Amino acid sequence: MAGGPVMGLRKRFWMAFAGVPRGRLGRSGARWMVRLNERGNYEELARILAVQPDEDVLDVGCGSAAFLASQEAGARHVAGLDASQLHIELARERLAGRIAAGTAEIVLGDAEALPWPQGRFAVVTSFNCLKFVPDPLKALREIHRVLRPGGRAVLTISDRLRNPAASGTQDAWGQWRWSEADARRLMVEVGFVDVSASLFGQPQFQLVRGGKPI
Repeated sequence: MAGGPVMGLRKRFWMAFAGVPRGRLGRSGARWMVRLNERGNYEELARILAVQPDEDVLDVGCGSAAFLASQEAGARHVAGLDASQLHIELARERLAGRIAAGTAEIVLGDAEALPWPQGRFAVVTSFNCLKFVPDPLKALREIHRVLRPGGRAVLTISDRLRNPAASGTQDAWGQWRWSEADARRLMVEVGFVDVSASLFGQPQFQLVRGGKPI
């Protein structure tokens, strides 16, 4: 099949660099992602979340915990989950003080099977993770489950999609692509209310927001 080996190579590279980083390539990817998002994405995401001092926050696909570290002063408890052992090690180093104080936890795990009880968090965010998971709808159900009633989720679900006909498919890099309409539909399907979708950040991502009914 023409293009097949090249497409497979792209996916393997991108998964090791950004999807589930590992090895020297993954360390380079971890540094690159922090530099990219420190230019304003983390600050804008924090503004949208508006975390309160009595709230517990979960970041699904937390990476090296650079965003969680930016929320240390604003949240009562922060938790992060990632599928990359490399990311987990970097995240635990970054949040070592809060982990020692018992106000933070970093867990190696699967976004499709979150290891927390129902209603555990007031806020759940996920930045550039759901586009890599095998089943984004299952991950969204898990995010909805661990939110408390009245809680809120703010998620980037894919990169900006320029061709709506490609919505619901994976690109050559192994990333899911969703249109604004389909992103809203997925959120509503798993039970979120007051759902909105918009473009976010630089480069642009498809951002979705929703609440869990009280």
